[in-house]
Amino acid sequence: MVNNIVKYENRLNSIPLRKFNSREMNLFFSIASRVRDQGTTEITFSFSDLRNLSKNDRHGETFVQDLSSTYDKLLSLSAWTDDGKVLTKFVAFTEYSIDREQQIVTIAVNPKFKGLFNQLSTWTRFGLEQFVNLRSTYSKTLFRLIKQYRTVGKRNFSIQDFRTLLDIPDSYRPTDIDRRVLKICREELSPIFKGFTIKKLHKGQGNKVTGYTFTWKAEANDEDDFLKGSWYEIHNKI
Repeated sequence: MVNNIVKYENRLNSIPLRKFNSREMNLFFSIASRVRDQGTTEITFSFSDLRNLSKNDRHGETFVQDLSSTYDKLLSLSAWTDDGKVLTKFVAFTEYSIDREQQIVTIAVNPKFKGLFNQLSTWTRFGLEQFVNLRSTYSKTLFRLIKQYRTVGKRNFSIQDFRTLLDIPDSYRPTDIDRRVLKICREELSPIFKGFTIKKLHKGQGNKVTGYTFTWKAEANDEDDFLKGSWYEIHNKI
């Protein structure tokens, strides 16, 4: 896991990873850490490499099932390009192959999707190990969204954008979001982002929740993605 960086164009953050579980997210961003700056449309991984990158301790057919379910969801991901005149939408990945005998995985990337990982002008960057150590899919997604603004120290979300990007069920009321989303995110992200705070935004009659503001101590441009504070280390040990 040493020195594995995930880096991609910010546009990827606006694509909700709908119904991905924690293991599937870990596998996807393990793949993303190796796609970076490769300029290729086909990537091959060994089972052991992906297990190590994603910290997946499953073997045999259960690991194959994790791979298969991850790639099924990757094939459904849609992306887009927009030059101000023409908006084009396309699937991000076009094909995958899981070879049980040789224990390798091959995935084909849509050439138009390569731009999310190559020759980037704006990007999100983070250490893969920090990401895979997070347990909750909500924490993993919010971690990425905060890292996009890591040098700013603040990010606002409308309630609808927050629900969409974190794939929060429509049935969740604000009190459910407090208990099942924000509480977990606060516990997992506070050790990573110094001064991490969550503020609810209210408006109108009934003090209706209209969004959230997240703040933290802004990171330096040259911040080390692998440094963790003692709080983070103690949290992991606990």
